[in-house]
Amino acid sequence: MRKVKVLILTVVFLLTMALPAMAQSNSSVNKGSFQGASFYGSEGTVDTSVDLSTNFEDKDSYILYYQTYDYEKDEYYYGSAIVPATNAIFDVNKGMAKVNTTVDVYKVDFTCDEEGNCTGNETPAGTKSINLAWAFNPKSYSTSKYSDKNVQIDFDQYIKLSKGTFKNYNNVLVSGTVDGKTTDSFEYSGANVSTGSSFAIIK
Repeated sequence: MRKVKVLILTVVFLLTMALPAMAQSNSSVNKGSFQGASFYGSEGTVDTSVDLSTNFEDKDSYILYYQTYDYEKDEYYYGSAIVPATNAIFDVNKGMAKVNTTVDVYKVDFTCDEEGNCTGNETPAGTKSINLAWAFNPKSYSTSKYSDKNVQIDFDQYIKLSKGTFKNYNNVLVSGTVDGKTTDSFEYSGANVSTGSSFAIIK
């Protein structure tokens, strides 16, 4: 449940912050839509997550995020990639999403000063292969709404009002491999698929 809530907050953040970037005119009202599919897997002390979501700056591609964290070793790896529509499919009507791509991965070592300010040093750590397929019933979902006011998005620019609605699909099944490891071989695994739409009034 905690991971689902984190995903919901991520969706809200992406929709809210991407609206100005999507505006191609001087209109003060901007609209956007979101599609996202996620996989979570745990094995021992290592958590792995893969997120495929709308690329707001290019409608013909998606963004894939890959992360792993080892709680025992305190090791964090991450990677992201722009995925062309030819390597990623998202079809709500058919209840499916797919992605097949590779991601450049970096190991991040954090150093913090006495005041708690931390910086991350990135080291290349090779590539990971992601080949996942999500299946869900497009008619089975729960609906959530959000609204926010007076959100600063630039030095002198604010979102006066932002509202959105998104669907969180139920009983999502995922199959495939993450770095050669099949999804059903993790000790714990889960999946989520969401779609949403939003509008914002910019002032």
